[in-house]
Amino acid sequence: MYTQCSNCGAVFRVNMKELTVAQGQLRCGECDEIFNAMDTLSTTLPKNKNFVDSNEELIDPDVLTPQYSYTKSNKKSSFFQLLAVLILLLLLVAQFLYTNKHWFNNTVKRSPEKIHMISRNIISHPNNSGVLLISASIENQADYAQPYPYVEITLLDDKKNKIALRRFKPEEYLQHYSKNDLLQPKKQASLQLTISDPGKKATRFNFQFM
Repeated sequence: MYTQCSNCGAVFRVNMKELTVAQGQLRCGECDEIFNAMDTLSTTLPKNKNFVDSNEELIDPDVLTPQYSYTKSNKKSSFFQLLAVLILLLLLVAQFLYTNKHWFNNTVKRSPEKIHMISRNIISHPNNSGVLLISASIENQADYAQPYPYVEITLLDDKKNKIALRRFKPEEYLQHYSKNDLLQPKKQASLQLTISDPGKKATRFNFQFM
């Protein structure tokens, strides 16, 4: 027959002789708690208990040696499961923080010197006379994301004298631009902007990223 400690859940194999001598009041050998063995007396093992059989005879019926220790085995298993979950959560948080580290910085690293012009094309605007349409592609050659640069265009004559200068913000040359958008490493972006046509005096255009 079997009984179970009401305090720690340890399961014991007992016989009626032991119960009669102890008047049903037994001391748990696992947690030292005194409990009424008659309350959980059963001819079968309690459900969901991994009972480990033992051939050892009980010397003192008042002090039972547990056949199954619920608290030790299950607590140990639960501890390692919880530890594994915590480690996994920490790894996920670390990965998230690394991927989105620019969100948590007051300033994002800016390196306009690592942004290079890949191609450019300057034509007269097809719909507006006296306006030039400039299309260009830039690439972030840094190994980290950075804000889109300010684009400064200087118009020069054939003697490299400055005729005009215009500086454009990202929202002026990018479509669907948001304030927190970043130019990702090794990625390109297409620029499109317009400036007033200076006429034949302008023979050169100088692009600078700031």
